[in-house]
Amino acid sequence: MAANELNFKAGLTKIHVERDTEAMGRATASFVAGAMKEAVARGERPVLWLMAAPSGFAFYGAFVERAREDPAFAAICRQAAWFQFDDYPVPRDDPRFPITFRHLLETRFFGPLREACGALKDIRLLEIGGPDDERVCRDYARLLIETAENPGNCLIQLKGIGMDGHWGFHGHETPLDAPPAVIKVAMNEANIHQQKLDWPEYFRSNEDVPRYARTCDVQLFLKARIIVDNVPQASKIYSVLATYGNEAVCGAIPSSALKIHPNSHAFLTKESAGALLEYREALARDPAAKISPSLLSRLESIWASEDEVSQADNRAAMRGILSELRML
Repeated sequence: MAANELNFKAGLTKIHVERDTEAMGRATASFVAGAMKEAVARGERPVLWLMAAPSGFAFYGAFVERAREDPAFAAICRQAAWFQFDDYPVPRDDPRFPITFRHLLETRFFGPLREACGALKDIRLLEIGGPDDERVCRDYARLLIETAENPGNCLIQLKGIGMDGHWGFHGHETPLDAPPAVIKVAMNEANIHQQKLDWPEYFRSNEDVPRYARTCDVQLFLKARIIVDNVPQASKIYSVLATYGNEAVCGAIPSSALKIHPNSHAFLTKESAGALLEYREALARDPAAKISPSLLSRLESIWASEDEVSQADNRAAMRGILSELRML
Protein backbone atom coordinates (compact mmCIF):
# COMPACT_ATOMS: atom_id res chain seq x y z
CA MET A 1 0.00 0.00 0.00
CA ALA A 2 1.34 3.44 -0.92
CA ALA A 3 2.53 5.63 1.95
CA ASN A 4 -0.17 8.23 1.36
CA GLU A 5 -2.81 5.52 1.80
CA LEU A 6 -1.89 5.47 5.49
CA ASN A 7 -3.09 9.06 5.81
CA PHE A 8 -6.63 9.73 4.59
CA LYS A 9 -9.97 11.14 5.69
CA ALA A 10 -13.27 9.65 6.79
CA GLY A 11 -15.88 12.39 6.88
CA LEU A 12 -14.10 15.35 8.48
CA THR A 13 -11.73 13.15 10.48
CA LYS A 14 -8.08 12.97 9.46
CA ILE A 15 -6.84 9.39 9.80
CA HIS A 16 -3.20 8.51 10.51
CA VAL A 17 -2.10 4.87 10.57
CA GLU A 18 1.14 4.37 12.49
CA ARG A 19 3.51 1.42 12.44
CA ASP A 20 2.81 0.16 15.97
CA THR A 21 1.47 1.15 19.37
CA GLU A 22 4.59 3.03 20.45
CA ALA A 23 4.70 5.04 17.22
CA MET A 24 1.01 5.84 17.63
CA GLY A 25 1.57 7.05 21.18
CA ARG A 26 4.48 9.28 20.14
CA ALA A 27 2.54 10.72 17.20
CA THR A 28 -0.47 11.49 19.36
CA ALA A 29 1.61 13.03 22.15
CA SER A 30 3.40 15.21 19.59
CA PHE A 31 0.09 16.34 18.11
CA VAL A 32 -1.53 17.10 21.48
CA ALA A 33 1.57 18.87 22.81
CA GLY A 34 1.65 21.00 19.66
CA ALA A 35 -2.02 21.89 20.07
CA MET A 36 -1.42 22.87 23.71
CA LYS A 37 1.52 25.08 22.76
CA GLU A 38 -0.52 26.74 20.00
CA ALA A 39 -3.33 27.41 22.47
CA VAL A 40 -0.95 29.10 24.89
CA ALA A 41 0.51 31.19 22.06
CA ARG A 42 -3.04 32.42 21.34
CA GLY A 43 -3.49 33.35 24.99
CA GLU A 44 -5.78 30.39 25.74
CA ARG A 45 -5.65 27.85 28.52
CA PRO A 46 -5.22 24.24 27.39
CA VAL A 47 -7.68 21.79 28.91
CA LEU A 48 -7.25 18.04 28.41
CA TRP A 49 -10.21 15.68 28.54
CA LEU A 50 -8.85 12.15 28.86
CA MET A 51 -10.11 8.63 28.40
CA ALA A 52 -8.84 6.11 30.95
CA ALA A 53 -8.16 2.87 29.07
CA PRO A 54 -5.34 0.72 27.69
CA SER A 55 -5.88 2.51 24.35
CA GLY A 56 -4.29 5.55 25.98
CA PHE A 57 -1.29 3.93 27.66
CA ALA A 58 1.19 4.60 24.84
CA PHE A 59 0.02 8.22 24.70
CA TYR A 60 0.35 8.58 28.47
CA GLY A 61 3.96 7.40 28.38
CA ALA A 62 4.98 9.51 25.40
CA PHE A 63 3.25 12.60 26.79
CA VAL A 64 4.97 12.26 30.18
CA GLU A 65 8.34 11.76 28.49
CA ARG A 66 7.79 14.92 26.44
CA ALA A 67 7.04 16.89 29.62
CA ARG A 68 10.17 15.45 31.24
CA GLU A 69 12.38 16.51 28.32
CA ASP A 70 10.86 19.94 27.57
CA PRO A 71 10.77 22.44 30.49
CA ALA A 72 8.59 24.87 28.53
CA PHE A 73 6.04 22.16 27.87
CA ALA A 74 6.20 21.04 31.51
CA ALA A 75 5.26 24.60 32.51
CA ILE A 76 2.24 24.44 30.19
CA CYS A 77 1.16 21.15 31.79
CA ARG A 78 1.33 22.69 35.25
CA GLN A 79 -1.13 25.41 34.21
CA ALA A 80 -3.48 23.15 32.21
CA ALA A 81 -6.81 21.78 33.44
CA TRP A 82 -7.74 18.09 33.27
CA PHE A 83 -11.03 16.17 33.04
CA GLN A 84 -12.02 12.53 32.62
CA PHE A 85 -14.73 10.79 30.54
CA ASP A 86 -16.51 8.23 32.64
CA ASP A 87 -16.27 6.00 35.68
CA TYR A 88 -17.81 3.33 37.85
CA PRO A 89 -19.82 4.47 40.91
CA VAL A 90 -17.22 3.35 43.44
CA PRO A 91 -16.07 5.77 46.18
CA ARG A 92 -12.44 6.18 47.22
CA ASP A 93 -12.89 4.36 50.53
CA ASP A 94 -14.29 1.24 48.83
CA PRO A 95 -11.83 -1.71 48.52
CA ARG A 96 -12.87 -1.94 44.85
CA PHE A 97 -11.55 1.57 44.13
CA PRO A 98 -8.63 0.21 42.03
CA ILE A 99 -11.16 -0.74 39.31
CA THR A 100 -12.09 2.93 38.78
CA PHE A 101 -10.85 5.15 36.00
CA ARG A 102 -9.92 7.77 38.61
CA HIS A 103 -7.43 5.30 40.03
CA LEU A 104 -6.13 4.41 36.58
CA LEU A 105 -5.57 8.05 35.61
CA GLU A 106 -3.93 8.85 38.91
CA THR A 107 -1.54 5.89 38.80
CA ARG A 108 -0.83 5.64 35.06
CA PHE A 109 -0.90 9.30 34.05
CA PHE A 110 -1.16 12.04 36.69
CA GLY A 111 1.35 10.46 39.08
CA PRO A 112 4.08 10.05 36.44
CA LEU A 113 3.28 13.47 34.98
CA ARG A 114 3.73 15.12 38.40
CA GLU A 115 7.10 13.40 38.73
CA ALA A 116 8.07 14.77 35.33
CA CYS A 117 6.90 18.36 35.65
CA GLY A 118 5.78 19.14 39.20
CA ALA A 119 2.41 19.94 40.73
CA LEU A 120 -0.61 19.99 38.44
CA LYS A 121 -2.89 22.94 39.11
CA ASP A 122 -6.41 21.81 38.19
CA ILE A 123 -7.51 18.15 38.03
CA ARG A 124 -11.28 17.64 37.98
CA LEU A 125 -12.21 13.99 38.47
CA LEU A 126 -15.71 12.50 38.51
CA GLU A 127 -16.10 11.57 42.18
CA ILE A 128 -19.07 9.21 42.18
CA GLY A 129 -20.23 6.30 44.30
CA GLY A 130 -22.33 8.08 46.89
CA PRO A 131 -25.87 9.35 47.52
CA ASP A 132 -25.29 12.62 45.62
CA ASP A 133 -24.22 11.06 42.29
CA GLU A 134 -27.04 12.69 40.31
CA ARG A 135 -26.01 16.15 41.49
CA VAL A 136 -22.30 15.38 41.03
CA CYS A 137 -22.94 14.31 37.43
CA ARG A 138 -25.07 17.37 36.65
CA ASP A 139 -22.39 19.65 38.07
CA TYR A 140 -19.65 17.85 36.13
CA ALA A 141 -21.55 18.17 32.86
CA ARG A 142 -22.25 21.84 33.53
CA LEU A 143 -18.58 22.52 34.26
CA LEU A 144 -17.50 20.75 31.07
CA ILE A 145 -20.00 22.73 28.99
CA GLU A 146 -18.86 26.02 30.56
CA THR A 147 -15.24 25.05 29.96
CA ALA A 148 -15.89 24.14 26.33
CA GLU A 149 -17.87 27.29 25.59
CA ASN A 150 -15.36 29.65 27.22
CA PRO A 151 -13.31 31.13 24.33
CA GLY A 152 -10.36 31.47 26.70
CA ASN A 153 -10.04 27.67 26.86
CA CYS A 154 -8.87 25.16 24.27
CA LEU A 155 -10.55 21.87 25.21
CA ILE A 156 -8.61 18.93 23.70
CA GLN A 157 -10.08 15.46 24.01
CA LEU A 158 -8.29 12.12 23.80
CA LYS A 159 -10.76 9.31 23.10
CA GLY A 160 -10.77 5.67 22.10
CA ILE A 161 -13.29 3.35 20.48
CA GLY A 162 -14.99 0.51 22.32
CA MET A 163 -15.11 -2.94 20.75
CA ASP A 164 -18.75 -2.29 19.82
CA GLY A 165 -18.10 1.31 18.73
CA HIS A 166 -18.97 3.05 21.99
CA TRP A 167 -17.53 6.46 22.94
CA GLY A 168 -16.79 6.59 26.63
CA PHE A 169 -19.61 4.35 27.79
CA HIS A 170 -22.13 5.98 25.44
CA GLY A 171 -23.31 2.88 23.57
CA HIS A 172 -25.94 2.12 20.98
CA GLU A 173 -28.69 2.28 23.62
CA THR A 174 -28.31 6.08 23.92
CA PRO A 175 -29.45 8.27 21.00
CA LEU A 176 -26.70 10.30 19.38
CA ASP A 177 -28.82 13.45 19.67
CA ALA A 178 -29.45 13.12 23.43
CA PRO A 179 -28.73 16.49 25.10
CA PRO A 180 -25.20 16.96 26.47
CA ALA A 181 -25.00 15.33 29.88
CA VAL A 182 -23.24 12.86 32.13
CA ILE A 183 -25.58 9.89 31.95
CA LYS A 184 -26.09 6.58 33.76
CA VAL A 185 -25.69 3.54 31.49
CA ALA A 186 -26.10 -0.18 32.04
CA MET A 187 -23.07 -2.26 31.08
CA ASN A 188 -24.08 -4.21 27.99
CA GLU A 189 -22.66 -7.56 26.86
CA ALA A 190 -20.06 -6.02 24.57
CA ASN A 191 -18.84 -3.64 27.29
CA ILE A 192 -18.56 -6.48 29.79
CA HIS A 193 -16.65 -8.56 27.24
CA GLN A 194 -14.20 -5.70 26.64
CA GLN A 195 -13.72 -4.93 30.35
CA LYS A 196 -12.77 -8.56 30.99
CA LEU A 197 -10.22 -8.41 28.16
CA ASP A 198 -8.81 -5.07 29.34
CA TRP A 199 -8.69 -5.85 33.06
CA PRO A 200 -8.46 -9.62 33.65
CA GLU A 201 -6.82 -8.99 37.03
CA TYR A 202 -10.02 -7.28 38.25
CA PHE A 203 -12.79 -8.82 36.14
CA ARG A 204 -12.49 -12.61 36.07
CA SER A 205 -16.18 -13.16 35.39
CA ASN A 206 -19.15 -11.18 34.10
CA GLU A 207 -20.37 -10.78 37.68
CA ASP A 208 -17.18 -8.90 38.65
CA VAL A 209 -17.97 -6.03 36.26
CA PRO A 210 -20.14 -3.27 37.78
CA ARG A 211 -23.71 -3.29 36.53
CA TYR A 212 -23.63 0.34 35.41
CA ALA A 213 -21.33 3.32 34.91
CA ARG A 214 -21.59 7.07 34.44
CA THR A 215 -20.38 8.61 31.21
CA CYS A 216 -20.37 11.79 29.20
CA ASP A 217 -22.56 11.38 26.13
CA VAL A 218 -21.74 12.08 22.50
CA GLN A 219 -23.27 15.56 22.34
CA LEU A 220 -21.16 16.54 25.34
CA PHE A 221 -18.03 14.94 23.84
CA LEU A 222 -18.55 16.83 20.58
CA LYS A 223 -18.19 20.16 22.40
CA ALA A 224 -14.40 19.74 22.57
CA ARG A 225 -12.41 22.11 20.35
CA ILE A 226 -10.11 19.30 19.17
CA ILE A 227 -10.81 15.56 19.39
CA VAL A 228 -8.12 12.92 18.98
CA ASP A 229 -8.91 9.22 18.65
CA ASN A 230 -6.34 6.59 19.71
CA VAL A 231 -6.90 2.92 18.86
CA PRO A 232 -3.92 0.56 18.97
CA GLN A 233 -5.45 -2.89 19.57
CA ALA A 234 -6.15 -5.60 17.02
CA SER A 235 -9.26 -6.41 19.09
CA LYS A 236 -10.76 -3.15 17.77
CA ILE A 237 -10.59 -4.02 14.06
CA TYR A 238 -14.37 -4.25 13.79
CA SER A 239 -15.13 -0.98 15.56
CA VAL A 240 -12.42 0.88 13.61
CA LEU A 241 -13.88 -0.47 10.36
CA ALA A 242 -17.46 0.39 11.36
CA THR A 243 -16.42 3.88 12.50
CA TYR A 244 -14.19 4.88 9.58
CA GLY A 245 -15.09 2.51 6.74
CA ASN A 246 -17.42 5.02 5.08
CA GLU A 247 -19.00 8.44 5.62
CA ALA A 248 -22.02 7.18 7.57
CA VAL A 249 -22.85 8.31 11.10
CA CYS A 250 -24.63 5.36 12.66
CA GLY A 251 -26.42 5.35 16.01
CA ALA A 252 -25.26 1.78 16.61
CA ILE A 253 -21.63 3.01 16.41
CA PRO A 254 -21.50 6.16 18.57
CA SER A 255 -17.85 6.83 17.71
CA SER A 256 -18.86 7.31 14.07
CA ALA A 257 -20.22 10.73 15.13
CA LEU A 258 -16.62 11.90 15.37
CA LYS A 259 -16.67 12.24 11.58
CA ILE A 260 -18.88 15.34 11.81
CA HIS A 261 -16.43 17.17 14.08
CA PRO A 262 -14.44 19.80 12.14
CA ASN A 263 -11.20 19.34 14.08
CA SER A 264 -11.00 15.59 14.59
CA HIS A 265 -8.06 13.23 14.16
CA ALA A 266 -7.60 9.48 14.53
CA PHE A 267 -4.26 7.83 15.23
CA LEU A 268 -4.45 4.09 14.59
CA THR A 269 -1.97 1.24 14.23
CA LYS A 270 -1.59 -1.17 11.36
CA GLU A 271 -3.08 -3.79 13.67
CA SER A 272 -6.20 -1.85 14.69
CA ALA A 273 -6.68 -0.53 11.15
CA GLY A 274 -6.09 -3.90 9.47
CA ALA A 275 -9.73 -4.50 8.48
CA LEU A 276 -10.21 -0.86 7.49
CA LEU A 277 -7.17 -0.87 5.20
CA GLU A 278 -8.19 -4.20 3.64
CA TYR A 279 -11.69 -2.90 2.97
CA ARG A 280 -10.34 0.34 1.47
CA GLU A 281 -8.12 -1.68 -0.86
CA ALA A 282 -11.15 -3.71 -1.97
CA LEU A 283 -13.13 -0.51 -2.60
CA ALA A 284 -10.27 0.93 -4.64
CA ARG A 285 -10.56 -2.08 -6.95
CA ASP A 286 -14.37 -2.18 -6.94
CA PRO A 287 -16.49 0.65 -5.45
CA ALA A 288 -19.29 -1.86 -4.81
CA ALA A 289 -17.04 -4.28 -2.88
CA LYS A 290 -18.26 -5.92 0.32
CA ILE A 291 -16.39 -7.46 3.23
CA SER A 292 -14.84 -10.77 2.18
CA PRO A 293 -15.74 -14.03 3.94
CA SER A 294 -12.18 -14.32 5.27
CA LEU A 295 -12.32 -10.81 6.74
CA LEU A 296 -15.72 -11.49 8.27
CA SER A 297 -14.28 -14.60 9.93
CA ARG A 298 -11.47 -12.50 11.44
CA LEU A 299 -13.98 -9.95 12.67
CA GLU A 300 -16.11 -12.66 14.28
CA SER A 301 -13.07 -14.08 16.08
CA ILE A 302 -12.79 -11.02 18.34
CA TRP A 303 -16.05 -12.00 20.05
CA ALA A 304 -14.85 -15.51 21.01
CA SER A 305 -16.12 -16.27 24.51
CA GLU A 306 -16.82 -19.19 26.82
CA ASP A 307 -20.35 -17.78 27.04
CA GLU A 308 -21.74 -19.14 23.79
CA VAL A 309 -24.97 -17.13 24.01
CA SER A 310 -23.10 -13.85 24.50
CA GLN A 311 -20.70 -14.78 21.70
CA ALA A 312 -23.57 -15.49 19.29
CA ASP A 313 -25.41 -12.30 20.27
CA ASN A 314 -22.33 -10.10 19.79
CA ARG A 315 -21.54 -11.66 16.41
CA ALA A 316 -25.13 -11.28 15.24
CA ALA A 317 -25.19 -7.63 16.34
CA MET A 318 -21.93 -6.98 14.48
CA ARG A 319 -23.22 -8.57 11.26
CA GLY A 320 -26.44 -6.56 11.49
CA ILE A 321 -24.54 -3.28 11.84
CA LEU A 322 -22.17 -4.10 8.98
CA SER A 323 -25.20 -4.86 6.83
CA GLU A 324 -26.79 -1.54 7.88
CA LEU A 325 -23.54 0.17 6.83
CA ARG A 326 -23.76 -1.70 3.50
CA MET A 327 -20.44 -3.41 4.03
CA LEU A 328 -21.97 -6.91 3.95
